[in-house]
Amino acid sequence: MTEPAIAQADGRAAEDEALLRRFEPVLKFTHGELFFPTPAERYLEACDLLTGTSLHDWQVLVPAGELDEARLVELGDAPPGEVRFLRFVQEPLNPIELARFNGRPGRPTFEAPGRLARVGLLARMLDAALVASLLVRGKVPGGTAAAASIKYEAIRAADPRVSYHGRVVRRAGWIVLQYLFFYPMNDWRSTFDGANDHEADWEQAFVILEELPGGDVQPTWFAAAAHDEHGADLRRRWDDPRLERQGEHVVVYPGAGSHATYMERGEYIMRLPLPGEQVLHGVLDFVRRTWRDSLNQPDPGDLAETLKRLVSVPFVDYARGDGVTVGPGQEVEWSPIVISDANPWVDGYRGLWGLDTGDRLAGERAPAGPKYTREGTVRQAWNDPIGFVGLSGSPTPADSRDAMVERIAELEAERAKVDAEAEAVARDLPKLGIEVRALQQETGAAAYRQRRIAELRAGEAKLAGLRASSAELKASISAGNDFLRRYDTGWRGDPRGHLSHAATPEPPDLTKRRVFAETWAALSVGVLVIALAVILWFRLLPIGATLLLLVIGYLAIESFAQRRVETLLLRITVILAAISAILLGYHFLRELVLLGLGALGLFILLDNAGELGRSRTRKGEPQASEDGTPVDGALPPVEGAVPVDDGARAAATDQPGEDLDEDLLAVAPPTPPEWEPPALRRPAEEPRPDDTQEWH
Repeated sequence: MTEPAIAQADGRAAEDEALLRRFEPVLKFTHGELFFPTPAERYLEACDLLTGTSLHDWQVLVPAGELDEARLVELGDAPPGEVRFLRFVQEPLNPIELARFNGRPGRPTFEAPGRLARVGLLARMLDAALVASLLVRGKVPGGTAAAASIKYEAIRAADPRVSYHGRVVRRAGWIVLQYLFFYPMNDWRSTFDGANDHEADWEQAFVILEELPGGDVQPTWFAAAAHDEHGADLRRRWDDPRLERQGEHVVVYPGAGSHATYMERGEYIMRLPLPGEQVLHGVLDFVRRTWRDSLNQPDPGDLAETLKRLVSVPFVDYARGDGVTVGPGQEVEWSPIVISDANPWVDGYRGLWGLDTGDRLAGERAPAGPKYTREGTVRQAWNDPIGFVGLSGSPTPADSRDAMVERIAELEAERAKVDAEAEAVARDLPKLGIEVRALQQETGAAAYRQRRIAELRAGEAKLAGLRASSAELKASISAGNDFLRRYDTGWRGDPRGHLSHAATPEPPDLTKRRVFAETWAALSVGVLVIALAVILWFRLLPIGATLLLLVIGYLAIESFAQRRVETLLLRITVILAAISAILLGYHFLRELVLLGLGALGLFILLDNAGELGRSRTRKGEPQASEDGTPVDGALPPVEGAVPVDDGARAAATDQPGEDLDEDLLAVAPPTPPEWEPPALRRPAEEPRPDDTQEWH
């Protein structure tokens, strides 16, 4: 590399670091958090490197204390069929050491309402099944998180920096500042009763800038990864009223132990969906549309989301922000580390950054690095951060107006092309139609006529599609022009309009402690299983009676614990009423069917009789009273009106040279204008309505 090129690269690196520092986010952790963002190289030096084809035949390639960045990259990628991974904890704490660790003086304490008290019995049963599954699937051994905490504190004693790994990506008119946070351990399950544990944890946030003409930059979006969110749901517009900022620094709240990044303080219920849940979504959406649109019933809401809440396993992610705060001007300042593809450990290592447990659900497996996935492919967040946060289809604010003007021009050109094609089809269709009419009486051309009819129908469908497309394009052009008018007045749209499933914290009333509810939630599933086993073992009751007794008892206790006794009584009343109706219908089925048939017959009889009476009134001659006053809405005779002679009418229809259909008879002249109601009178020069207009 020549000296000017080196100087340019160094200048760009300095510029990138300055941008990263200018917009550094502020992270507010939850009290009790054990791990904070640390330099990845310090972690790497404390690990050993393992390789193997399965959990049963792995071996140590490089022991802890001998591994560094150069050695890691020197070994290259793993051979086909093998997996390489780092191991931070070589020996987890045993139960005695773990008890001593948990009882150490000055240990950060953490208290929270029981998570199981926030969900129903079915969800708690599924949670018990998930916990039991840890016995047969790969998981991080107990005592690992405690041992990792001890090693991490030793690393901090030697290198107290709290760091992010930052990079700058310039693409499609955007400048993306990517902040990567590396934690030595995800201890969500061990420390905070969450879903999983795994060694190493990579999290990330993005500040998306627009470059202004003068060379300065304007922040436009902020994005952060949090569990299952993806695309547009990851980001918030810079002027979002719910995005907390301190100057140019966004304030976020990492989840306790999970380190998922949230943009609002609070406690979040994370629901792990069951396998196959998506299969029912289409069915439930169809049921919802039928109930709401076809039956005109109140909208039951998102049934798929209701099902997810009912049958998914809940875990609480605590993002309280009441612990250590890291960021510019805070109690702990950032020590940034700028990275890129030029860093050997970034580009040259595709293995995992922690213990590979082989978990079939993947929750307890360690993650890969910032650039690669577990499969060794490049992450979209690294290769295409604009697409990762759902901005591929969005121009920068400076380009938005020009993009809309250009798009309107394209739509107008497309509409002109569609209209021209529609006019050509409209000119040809009548000629084809008259040919089909001419062939109607030609018995020897039946097959040819059918082909022409098919062409006519296809042409009609094509014309209808072209005109519908033209109408849609016209609506889009109108919407684009309306957008421009509002955009020129300073309107920029709803800052949250792009969100579809934004994560929101639980309401405060759901996070309050309730001793009885929490105790019952913690014990209910275990007591249910034991009670069922005891009753069946000793045969105290038949199976049916046992299940009924347990269901009734659990519903009663559950309602009392959740303070929903009135709701339970109402549901019991509704159920009993439904059962009573079914029993009555069963015992009096014959009488109900006969009454229904009789009522149906009477309704049909009355409706047909009314129609018959109305038909006779329309067809009858106008009636007049004895004094000549018209009745039943008949109009008085018109002075000077000439009666139409039936013979003259018949003669008029038999004139030579006329080819009239039998049902097109001559009619009397229209009523003179002086007898038209005033509201229907038109000036003589006013044009008649267009008969081609479609009336609704």
